[in-house]
Amino acid sequence: MAFSIVYIEHHINFSILLPSQDGLSAMRVFITGGTGFVGQNILRAIRSQGHKITAFVRAGSEEKLPFLEDIDVAYGDVTEPDSLTGAIKGADAVVHLVGIIRERPSSNITFEKLHFEATQNVVKAAVDAGVKRFIFMSANGAAHNGVSAYQTTKWRAEEEVRNSGVAWTIFRPSVIFGDPGGLMEFTSEMAGVIGRAPVTPVFGDGLYKLDPVFVKDVAECFAGSLNNPEAIGKVFHLGGGNPVTFHEIIQIIGKALGARKTKTINIPFWIAKPATRLLGRFSFFPVTSDQLAMLCQGNVCPELKYREVFDIKPKPFIYQNLGYLKKKGSR
Repeated sequence: MAFSIVYIEHHINFSILLPSQDGLSAMRVFITGGTGFVGQNILRAIRSQGHKITAFVRAGSEEKLPFLEDIDVAYGDVTEPDSLTGAIKGADAVVHLVGIIRERPSSNITFEKLHFEATQNVVKAAVDAGVKRFIFMSANGAAHNGVSAYQTTKWRAEEEVRNSGVAWTIFRPSVIFGDPGGLMEFTSEMAGVIGRAPVTPVFGDGLYKLDPVFVKDVAECFAGSLNNPEAIGKVFHLGGGNPVTFHEIIQIIGKALGARKTKTINIPFWIAKPATRLLGRFSFFPVTSDQLAMLCQGNVCPELKYREVFDIKPKPFIYQNLGYLKKKGSR
């Protein structure tokens, strides 16, 4: 079971923007990480506002894009600075979404490389190209003294964005839910476990809380930030506003799958921690020690100012909104 699981004033030069049919300002938007579950939804939301999109993808992964018409595709790799230079030229704004939830050091896929170094590369390319707007996908819990390398590398990446000199906005979502369309998403991953096993394992007491946020609400924030001066130079935490315990999440997902009550078994930390340290390095093991530390820390947003700034009423995390799980036939 995998878990995907400040304020500085800047002034944007609106002379770079293009007039659009709906009266808003249309931008040329360069997007990284647009092929994943969240990225696809953000692409759709940005396109719906009339912006011109360039999706930066690795060769061969363009087929994962939700659509190809009306967008440009640029090929390269965020870990290779030279591939960014020509691709980003002419962009008014950058939306940087690349991130991972689990390392694979044997394949050179690490938090240091994909979170920090990749963001360094994208920020430098954006600055060199004269980009005026930079929107960054971070994570709730990002901190210089975080409990995991995931959190600390996200924080260091944020620092690169904050110090770029570009008008920036940073989003820190909690866990994100919604119909994944066959891609990885936390409720679908958990549903797979709940649907297969007679009992669902719970680390510790299961009383730590998460603040699930609907993917389309996240996407609307990203799209809405592009032309919103109130979003510049700010960090927004994205949560649904209804924190639930891990035990409650399991029951909500189980109910969405048609179960009255899902049976659980608690695994004490004194067993879970050494097990994840020993086995978490192997891909077959469902949880890493980093993920366990973050999960048990909880993931509740300290504030939800995005609701007023972007005029969003979050979709609640209730079983009635998880109908896509039943469609998958997970149980």
